[in-house]
Order: sequence, then structure tokens, then C-alpha cells
Amino acid sequence: MRLTTTTFVITTLCSVSTATAQQIIAQTTGLANPAQVITFGANLLPNFTPVSNEFGGITVSHASYFTTGVVNNLVGGFLTNNFSTPGPTTLTIHFASPKTEVSFVYHQIGTQGPSVIRAVFQGVTIDSFSGLWNQYQTNNYFGFKNTIFDELQIGFQVDFNVDTLAFSPAFTASCNFYNGTNVNPPGFSCQTLPVLGTTWQGLIAPTPNTLLTMLVFAPGGLLSPLPAFGGELLVQLSPAPIILTSPGSYAIAIPAAGSWTGTQLAFQGLRLDLVGGNVTFVPLNAMELVLGP
Repeated sequence: MRLTTTTFVITTLCSVSTATAQQIIAQTTGLANPAQVITFGANLLPNFTPVSNEFGGITVSHASYFTTGVVNNLVGGFLTNNFSTPGPTTLTIHFASPKTEVSFVYHQIGTQGPSVIRAVFQGVTIDSFSGLWNQYQTNNYFGFKNTIFDELQIGFQVDFNVDTLAFSPAFTASCNFYNGTNVNPPGFSCQTLPVLGTTWQGLIAPTPNTLLTMLVFAPGGLLSPLPAFGGELLVQLSPAPIILTSPGSYAIAIPAAGSWTGTQLAFQGLRLDLVGGNVTFVPLNAMELVLGP
């Protein structure tokens, strides 16, 4: 273990890892277990009706509704180009809340140039890819996984068809209390949630006999209770933890990048108390922080 200061930035810790973003490009299937799927029904609107907020949870621009039979993974209703809409040829699907994964059937119609598909979060492009596809290929599922976004953009050249929009919500920032068999005093708490782009505040409540408090950051995560110092060790010792010291308050800068969404950080509190003239370690509860918007 090694001591460090009470304020630090998570991105400086090379041992912390995040889920690797993945792109779904020209696949024969979409997401395996999405939380929600919008199939756009069949005959819900007259053909070529402009679409905006007719489908729950999304707002659409630069698209019209059309119903057909079953054509190369289009089933019933789908989105197609709204030729009456001026401006850039970009289909935009804005989600009511952030998502971590999405897939959809996409027909690129025409070969004048590549389509550009983007995952956007709060106006910033998080991930993107481009390619020249066609409406006849059977491998026509596209999308993103293990990232965060609140908007899907498809830059097209002439026309498009989009169907079977599947997606799952983003992780939300949370502090998850963990105290093994409840032997340790519950003296460590979150004062704020670990929200992306903010500074998380933690507190270890001192007693009149407390000389110093310590916050143990464990890159290895939580641990099944292990007896230690008259209490329980609740976090992994490998890789080597980092120990933060303070009279009681702790501040940790959380990265703003959407790729950190869902990252789990394990911490355990410790007090250094003077008990009967003896300096004593007092293990406290642990917390698993989940980073999110």
C-alpha cells in the first residue's frame, strides 16, 4: 500500500479500466438482450407522414413513416427519408435519457457516397464510423455498444430505411454500501453521487479519539470479508491499493468522458483512533461507486 493526498483524479490511475466501446457494423443480428425495441409497427401512420415524437422515448427529425411487408429485415413500418425537410441530410434520433447500446436495421439507398453513423452525447460525438453499403445486403444491422449517448445520427446521401431500433439505458451514478457481516462500524458515506464531470465527495465520520482517517481505493474491487484489525477487510489488496488520508472529507474528480460510464470503483474507510493510549486501526464499511451521468 502507499499513501497519497486526499484529492486526486481517477484518470491518473492506470490500473482502472473501462468497458471497451464496440461498433456494430454490417452484422446479421442486432443486440441480443436490449431493454427496449421499437419496431415502428405497421400502418400506424399514413405513408410518408413526417415523424417526430410519435414513438415513446425518442424524438426523430428528417424522417417519414412508411409501411411495407417483409423486405430484407424491414418488417411492417419503418423510417425513411423526409424529402420535404431542408438542411443537412442527417437522420437524428434523440433519446429521452442516455443509453449505453443501440442497434438498428439500416438500408443505405444509392451509392453516391458513404453513410456516417454517430453516437452523440450532450452534443459531442462519442463514437462514429462510416461505410458504403446498400439496401440489398442481408448483413444490415448497425449500432454501438459499451458507450454512452443520447442521440443517434445517420448522415446519408440520398435515402434510407431504418427499422428495429433496439437500445438499453445507461448506467446511473450510484454509491452501493457494502459492509460484509456488519462487524465494521458504518462510518464511511457518500456525500454526493459519482456523476461524470463532477467532483465526488466522500466522508469518513471521525470520533473524538480519531487521529486520522484513511480511504482505501482498491483497483481490484470488493472482497469477501476477511478478518483484519478486529474488524473486516472488504477490498482486494491486489493490485496494490492506494490510501488517501484526511481528517475526514475526501474529494475525487470524476472524468467527464462518456466512456467511463458504468466504471466501478471500490473504496473502504478506515479510522486511526487513540484507544486507551494505543493507536488503533478501525476498519469501516466499503462502498462501490458506479460512475454515470
